[in-house]
Amino acid sequence: MSIRWQEIAGALVAAAGIIWASWALTQNVAPTTLVSVPPRGPLEVCAVGIIIWLVAKWRHSVKLR
Repeated sequence: MSIRWQEIAGALVAAAGIIWASWALTQNVAPTTLVSVPPRGPLEVCAVGIIIWLVAKWRHSVKLR
């Protein structure tokens, strides 16, 4: 996979995780409840996307032989 496409894929996966987490947090919200921790799924998706993006940035900054 090229570096550019890896950057784009990582950013899209991280964005999907953030969107999923915000959707999960807004489900069944009552005015008297406090903000709770989102479920485990969206946070892991966001973390995987950030790791993919960081690896692409690292690949962009170094020359591997």
